[in-house]
Formats: sequence, C-alpha cells, structure tokens
Amino acid sequence: MTIDQEKLVLPKAESWQMFNAISPKYDQLNHLLSFGLDRGWRKSLVTWLPSRRDLRVLDLATGTGDVLITLLKKSFNIDSACGVDLAEEMLKIAQRKVREAQLSDRVSFQKGDAAQIPYPDESFDVVTMAFGIRNTPAPDKVLKEMLRVLKKGGRVIILEFSLPADPFLRGLQLFYLRRIVPLVGGMVSGNAQAYRYLNQTIETFPSGEAFYELLEDAGFQIVSSQALTFGSATIYKGDKV
Repeated sequence: MTIDQEKLVLPKAESWQMFNAISPKYDQLNHLLSFGLDRGWRKSLVTWLPSRRDLRVLDLATGTGDVLITLLKKSFNIDSACGVDLAEEMLKIAQRKVREAQLSDRVSFQKGDAAQIPYPDESFDVVTMAFGIRNTPAPDKVLKEMLRVLKKGGRVIILEFSLPADPFLRGLQLFYLRRIVPLVGGMVSGNAQAYRYLNQTIETFPSGEAFYELLEDAGFQIVSSQALTFGSATIYKGDKV
C-alpha cells in the first residue's frame, strides 16, 4: 500500500508547527524510536565533508541542532556554521544545546525557510540537511536554493530516511513505522498525529534513484550515496562544479 501525498495527516507546509508542538520530546523520541541509531547516522555525515580547511557550513531544517553539534565536535575542518529552521521552539533548544557544548562562538541560528534560504549566493562551502527534505512541499526548489548558496566546488550532504530494498526488511520497517512509531510517539509526546505523519512522509519520499534525479535536475554533479542500516536511512551527496 502506498500513500498519496494529498492524504497526509498534515500538510507539509504546516509541518513546522507540528515540530514546535513536539519539540520538548523531540530528541528523546528520536533516540528511542531509532534505537539510538540516529546518533551514528549523523556521525556518518562527517566522512562526507570536503577535506579542505576553514569550511563554512549551513544546516537546513536544523531542528534542535544535533547535526551542527556533531559536525563541529567531530571535524577540525569547519570554521563556522549556521542553522536555519522555521520552528522557533526547536531553535530555542538548539541554541541552548550549542551553549552547553561551548560552541556558541562558531554557530549562529536564524529562522527561515529552506525554499527561500536567507543568505546571498555562494555563501557556503557545505550545505547539510538531515531528516528534513521529505517535509518540504517542493524538494526540487529546496535543492536549487542549496545550489544557489553554495560556492563553486561546494557540496550538499543530505541524510534522509529510506526503505530497505530487501522485501522482508522493507516489510518489517513498514510495520514498525505504521504500527509501533505512532503508538510510542503518541504516548510519549501526546501527539500521535505527528508520528503518523513521520511514517507517511517516509513512504512517499522519492528516495534512491528518484532522488538522484532530483539532485541532478537541480544542477548537482558527481552525485553519490551511502545506505545506512540496511537502507533504513541514506546519505546523498552532490557537488557544485
């Protein structure tokens, strides 16, 4: 069974309001529902960073700041980083976590839309986005905006949920997403709808070769990817040449 995007329990354009609502339990549920795998997935992003020094990094749909904190702690190549998100409550948590990690002098945050990035052309060496692009109403527009703000020679690195190619593993993951995630997510956060939305956006997201095409159509070259945990998540990379 597939889900028509028009039948999502929440319009994607309003998803930032949902993230504001679940922000107090967001990190806890991320770790719980992924069995802690989300931490390792974010660490895997570091290996895709360009090898040159003094990188300026933009993280879109930055949420509670875990990607930026992980990158800055694990890589010595980053000079400064910016995080953008529409959900103000998530950004408040991100700012607190960055202060606690003593990284405030290298990180700034701004409320903004990934489809209208509030920075000039060619501002960044790297643009990252984790578990966010499937929530955007127009991923193609977001990718073109990423290309716009990247410097020549820059790189986009996107981490997103996906479904395993193996039919048995795919079936197990779909059962977990459809039955277990909304139940547990609803009990902990008090918002089961948010976690039904999670399942639906994963099922409707154009992963794999379909996402390759979106990257290439946006203008990225040297596109590649890495499947994580049997294909439960995927890292995509594209360069601006």
